[in-house]
Amino acid sequence: MGSLKAGTARLARGIEAVLRWRAFPRAFQWSLAVVAGLVVFLALRPLRHAEVNPGAAILWQLWWPLLPFLILLTARLWCAVCPIPALGEMVWLSHRRSLPLPPPQLRRIGPWLAAALLTALSFAFLLSSLEINGRLTALLLIGFALGAGATALFWRGRSFCRYLCPLGLMIGLYSRLAWLRLGPADNPGRKAAAASARRCPLFTSPVASRRAQDCVLCATCLQEKEGEAVAVRLEAPTLTRPALLSAEAVAVTLLLGALLADALRMTPLYLRYMAWALPLLGWNYRLTMGLGIAGVMGALLAGQTAAALLWGRRSSFWPFFGRLSLAWLPLALAAHLALSAQHLLAAGTVYQNLAAELALVSPGHLPPTDAYSFLWPLKGLQWVLLLAGAMIALAVARRWPGSQSKAYLAAAVVPALALLVIFLEPMSVAC
Repeated sequence: MGSLKAGTARLARGIEAVLRWRAFPRAFQWSLAVVAGLVVFLALRPLRHAEVNPGAAILWQLWWPLLPFLILLTARLWCAVCPIPALGEMVWLSHRRSLPLPPPQLRRIGPWLAAALLTALSFAFLLSSLEINGRLTALLLIGFALGAGATALFWRGRSFCRYLCPLGLMIGLYSRLAWLRLGPADNPGRKAAAASARRCPLFTSPVASRRAQDCVLCATCLQEKEGEAVAVRLEAPTLTRPALLSAEAVAVTLLLGALLADALRMTPLYLRYMAWALPLLGWNYRLTMGLGIAGVMGALLAGQTAAALLWGRRSSFWPFFGRLSLAWLPLALAAHLALSAQHLLAAGTVYQNLAAELALVSPGHLPPTDAYSFLWPLKGLQWVLLLAGAMIALAVARRWPGSQSKAYLAAAVVPALALLVIFLEPMSVAC
């Protein structure tokens, strides 16, 4: 136990040294901005030798599956090094004028806008097959960059990251299950803590008791002269505190619904649904698929709403709804990790397509990746992840006392059972 504690302390000191480095996070941001520019270039470039757009494949079949693993290990560190806010910073540096804080209206509706954008992004990913759609992938990246740049024209700090970024919302939710965070030092001075909070570009602070989870580990507070008020901490997640905002609770439900739909479309169950529904809907493929995705997401949201009305009553609707979303959050992360492990099976094909497009290998037919497979080692990993998510969900639900506890337990386990049944099926890596 002592050696583990000492190793954890050394790791925390090493991470803190990186975060206190003056070039952090800009050195990473601008390096990744170059990579993002290359991805946009490849995504917009007509295919010459590859069979799949390499720009879209790099983003959706490499970065996207790796992201939940990165969140689990490093919490919101991706938000710190994300290249999108770099454009906003460049816009601010170009005029260097004093800007106001975001208006209260944006602070109120911002989480709802981010939740809506996350839902739209999830729906578009499934319906438009973004992993192979280069043009839409490029437009999405450009749109994010323009959004960050536009907000930097009107408001100070990372307003886009704090209130509008859908990926930031998802990463912030998942990071509740991560161990890395910034927090107050052992004996922070009151003056130093206040100065640290004032300099935060996200209008929060790791030394604040309220909404400290919005910290993106950008290290601005660490690198100031008052940085001794802040320290890197490796601590067990505190999933139940603070409570989810209403918008965050809805976002968790819709995200879990999208992950359920994504898992279904990778199995033969999807083919059975399409064979049944296509004739009923006039052989309209997009309509049939869109209704299926919306049906899964809507059914989960409707079931949660009905449970909150039945057991929570009107007076405690949002508390019940939010607690159930909090129990479903580890299931969402577990499903995302399990799906990511499946998608990463296609990494070799992504590299082959990129090499073919850059003329590093001879063009020609590349091995197909759309066949269903059942790999016992991968299935074992996926079931372990899902069972771990289910156990955490049940543990969270059991903490709520009172007559509603059994209702929480029953509602918390239903999506877990659905996921376990889906992941019993053979799955494709092409979807």
